[in-house]
Amino acid sequence: MYKYLLIFLFFPSACFSETSLWQVSKNGNELYLGGTIHVLKKEDYPLPVEFTEAFNMADKLIFETDIEMSQTPEFSQKMMRMMTYSTGKSLQSALDTSTFQKLEKYLDERSIPMDSFIHFKPSMVVIMLTYIELKKIGMKDVGVDQYFHSKAKAVGKTIGYFETVDEQLAFIASMGKGYESEMVASTITDMSRIEAVVEDIKLAWLKGDENKMVEVSLAEMMRDYPELYQTLLVKRNNNWLPHIEQMLTDKNVEMVLVGALHLVGKDGLLQQLRNKGYMVKKFIK
Repeated sequence: MYKYLLIFLFFPSACFSETSLWQVSKNGNELYLGGTIHVLKKEDYPLPVEFTEAFNMADKLIFETDIEMSQTPEFSQKMMRMMTYSTGKSLQSALDTSTFQKLEKYLDERSIPMDSFIHFKPSMVVIMLTYIELKKIGMKDVGVDQYFHSKAKAVGKTIGYFETVDEQLAFIASMGKGYESEMVASTITDMSRIEAVVEDIKLAWLKGDENKMVEVSLAEMMRDYPELYQTLLVKRNNNWLPHIEQMLTDKNVEMVLVGALHLVGKDGLLQQLRNKGYMVKKFIK
């Protein structure tokens, strides 16, 4: 289930009276903290009115990483270098025989040549498989973060980010290290039910239901892949938290947009802020 981080790391509809956007405040200072989806369906627009309201009130937008830099040819080339085997090793040597055969069968059923995958590292394979299936179910439009990044640039709002693209790439590249076969095999199994799972995720996200988001997207990863949970979520949340606290020491209003799973659960940003005495409430118009 951890591969759904790729879309949480998510779907909006104005018909819901709740949202994955929170107002955080202390001593008269405030910011807006929103969970995002990195890819959307065309019909998921327009986004909920709360996001637009928070955007209009914000002096600055903060994202996980430098979105503009992540779209450059230089970054694409660096990603390919990090996620591709150079010499002496291939995907086949990285996976056990059973998992490799399972991947061959999966690709063959979709008329995708194995040659397109053989030089990629397992983490890249997981990304590619996930986005192939997401595209099939219509999730191929820009997500919440890209949408508001473009909007902020268009109106001249200040933009910041928590991580460099190199730091984020390092997190992605390390995904599944030490249990590559289990990661790829689990991904292939989950692809058969991706549409139903994504719908559950979407409904939880739309309502801003913290417990449901944990149940449908985090619980399995916490139980079965605790190292991945620590690396991709807990460590990064802990890195970001001091920056969020610093934002709450002045009168500027920030809109912070990060993958929705960074917000929820016992190690999520929302609970950590509550534990530190900040007022955290749903932002509902």
